[in-house]
Amino acid sequence: MRIKTFDVAAATLVVTLAVLGLIAAGCGKPEEQASEPPSPAPIAQPAPEPAGSPPAATSPAESEATPPAATPASEPQAEPEPQAEPPAETSPSTTPPPSEPVAANPSPTPAPPPAARPTAAPPTASASGVVDPGGQVQVAATRPGLTRVGAEKCRVCHKLQYNSWSETAHAKRVPPLDCESCHGPGSEYKSLAVMKDPEKAKEAGLVMPTSTFCATCHRQGWSEDQLQKAHAHKQP
Repeated sequence: MRIKTFDVAAATLVVTLAVLGLIAAGCGKPEEQASEPPSPAPIAQPAPEPAGSPPAATSPAESEATPPAATPASEPQAEPEPQAEPPAETSPSTTPPPSEPVAANPSPTPAPPPAARPTAAPPTASASGVVDPGGQVQVAATRPGLTRVGAEKCRVCHKLQYNSWSETAHAKRVPPLDCESCHGPGSEYKSLAVMKDPEKAKEAGLVMPTSTFCATCHRQGWSEDQLQKAHAHKQP
């Protein structure tokens, strides 16, 4: 009897402890649930609209609640450097200048006298009485169409005269007073067949100079015998 009573008491104690444990467990769980913050309710995602469908109209409340998306600030652009403007073309004015008032009785203004032109100093005679006018000095051709052939052509036949002339002041002058300067251009009388006949040579343009031509330079102390000093005329 004592053993059964002990078993009943032990069973009762176990049941009592189990009940107390369940009560304690039930009382502690609400505190733990109260201490944990409630999890937010999941936001319902809108269903994707099919392609090509027009956008859904938003209510005024939604448009006010949703703030506009902030647009990114555009980066400042560098200002272009000012280019120099080309100078404006100046067009001649078409407006005539204002006319000056004309006097009732304008007095004539005397014209200024022409300026005097400087005159070249006349050449002076040297100690020998020679005045060189400068430039080309030559006799006038007897007829048109005659041309010069050069002293070297004359030398072919007149070697004595050429060698004698080359040592005189006539040959050293610039330009030289050569054979054709005194005897005329020799294009027609240069041939030996013409030079053999003095009359034919004169008709072809040959000139025999006189003291009148020599006086172009020889102004003083001139005599006819000086014609023989221009060059040798015959073999000594």
